Amino acid sequence: MTDEHFITWMRTAGLPDIRKIYGKVENLEPGNYSIKVNNKFDVKDFKGKKSFVVSSTNLTGGQNYFLAVSYIVMGTFCMIMAFVFLLADLNKRFNQN
Repeated sequence: MTDEHFITWMRTAGLPDIRKIYGKVENLEPGNYSIKVNNKFDVKDFKGKKSFVVSSTNLTGGQNYFLAVSYIVMGTFCMIMAFVFLLADLNKRFNQN
């Protein structure tokens, strides 16, 4: 398959609540737009629902900052711990003599 939209849709989701990106629009001008959706997959059997979401992204990836903040906090913690262990190692080496 070479259809990017189909490949993205068929990718397995890790969680039960999923949001799959269908496409990306660059430089969208202000105005009124309409969209037509053909319902080709019934979700009533498993009490599912479908929705259409228009969203924007930023430097950290999206509207949810939890992952970005988590990475920054854990990175800072790892750097502090590396510095503490470096100081402990240097102290141990210099106190042996």
